[in-house]
Amino acid sequence: EPKPEPKPEPEPEPKPEPKPEPKPEPKPEPEPEPVVEKPKPVEVEVEETVEVQKPAEVQKAVEEKEAEVVIAQQQEEVKKEESQIAVEQDAEKSVEAPKAVTIISAPPEESDVTIYDMEMVYFAYDKSVITTAFADVIRKNYEWIEENPDVQIQLEGHCDERGTNEYNLALGERRAKAVFDYLVSLGASPSQFSLVSFGEERPVDQGSNEVAWRKNRRVEFTRL
Repeated sequence: EPKPEPKPEPEPEPKPEPKPEPKPEPKPEPEPEPVVEKPKPVEVEVEETVEVQKPAEVQKAVEEKEAEVVIAQQQEEVKKEESQIAVEQDAEKSVEAPKAVTIISAPPEESDVTIYDMEMVYFAYDKSVITTAFADVIRKNYEWIEENPDVQIQLEGHCDERGTNEYNLALGERRAKAVFDYLVSLGASPSQFSLVSFGEERPVDQGSNEVAWRKNRRVEFTRL
């Protein structure tokens, strides 16, 4: 028998060509960030608030300021006057202020009281305060008064010409009272004294200047 013809081998199926890989899609470029301009600082003019004082408050403030200035000036003037008076005392009474002199009318043989000229006490302008220098004068006068308890003493307050009559009479009385109170504090008997104010009526110096005024602001010790 004839051999059968061999069957032809089937042709191999062609391999499918690989699909080309898809190209990656290009990434979109990022959008540039918007440039934000920083706002420039705005200079703001700030008006200072000025508190407007009421007229009454302004007037009160002015008056208080003026009062402080006047008080400071008066205090300075008092210090100068006290210093000047102390210097004058140390310079052997260079002011030449007269002393209070009271002559005992009784004949010397009938009185055991020794004649003694008590010194005056001087004051600063518009003041009735006893300064340290004249506290010593009062103590010296008191030593004689203590030794003569039967002698009656009149304390006479005086002022310079500045001010009204009524004001100066009251000021002279305050000065006499200040000396009286100091004597009593030292131990003097209140019944030994009487007080009187002559204000500006009896100046020892008729001048209208500081030297004359210093002499006239005084308290005199007068024996009755």
